[in-house]
Amino acid sequence: MKKDKPAVVDVAMRSRASAVTMEKLGIARFEFSDPYHLAIMLSWPQFFAMLVAIYLGINLVFALLYTAVPGCIANVPPGSLATAFFFSVETLATVGYGVMAPATRYGHIVSTIEILLGMVLTATMTGLFFVRFSKPKSKLILAETAVVTRRDGRPSLMIRIGNGRVNALIDAAARLTMLVLDVGPDGQRLRRAVDLRLMRSDFPYFPMTWTLIHEIDADSPLAGIDADSPVLADLNLMLSVKARDPLLGADVFSVRNYRGDDLAFGMRYVDAVTSSPEGRAVADMRKISEVEPDVV
Repeated sequence: MKKDKPAVVDVAMRSRASAVTMEKLGIARFEFSDPYHLAIMLSWPQFFAMLVAIYLGINLVFALLYTAVPGCIANVPPGSLATAFFFSVETLATVGYGVMAPATRYGHIVSTIEILLGMVLTATMTGLFFVRFSKPKSKLILAETAVVTRRDGRPSLMIRIGNGRVNALIDAAARLTMLVLDVGPDGQRLRRAVDLRLMRSDFPYFPMTWTLIHEIDADSPLAGIDADSPVLADLNLMLSVKARDPLLGADVFSVRNYRGDDLAFGMRYVDAVTSSPEGRAVADMRKISEVEPDVV
């Protein structure tokens, strides 16, 4: 029996230190039966590499078909795979310089099939390029570090978010979830997702920055946590943010994972929003993740 190969999935919008790696058995990372999803999930270098591989592969196959029957293409020396390859390139692109042309019925049949394939390939690639270019980018900047400090005399967990767009986003919503590992009486391990209550989980108008605040009270799963807590070793916080970009007319999303070593205790975020001499608010998105000691 063939062993299923694990599919490794990375959660986007994260630093290398806080990346979450999951393994799923029974599925493939690259599902060739779903080419649309495959073309979307690939990075640009992978996408271009795939296009080059497909293009070269198709032309090589047809070049072999042309060389298999010498004389089917005029002005192609017998056995010249390179010349047949370049004729295939011209045919697939429906260019045809007039130097080489089908000379037999076999050559006409093969070139006709290649021309039809070239038309389908061009239309498909055009659509995939359009989809990749038109896919919305979130431009939501999530702080690399979460801070635990005191706010109004009470300990609080804070995470800052920045709007990387020039225009304001609307209807922003955030959800912070903690993965808790429970061990039953029979020793069975079960991961349970617990939502951390945010003082404000939505932001109707999001022009610059937004700081999420979770008050660590007696009912919080983080109650009593400090820099020396043993729970930090297995701590796993998942932050998901959704907002509406009115210029794109689409929702944008971002996700980030925070581990125990991503929490800074007794720190606060450096002010990222200041005022210009003209009285305009100025947000420095380069400071979204910067922290400093919280002086009481």
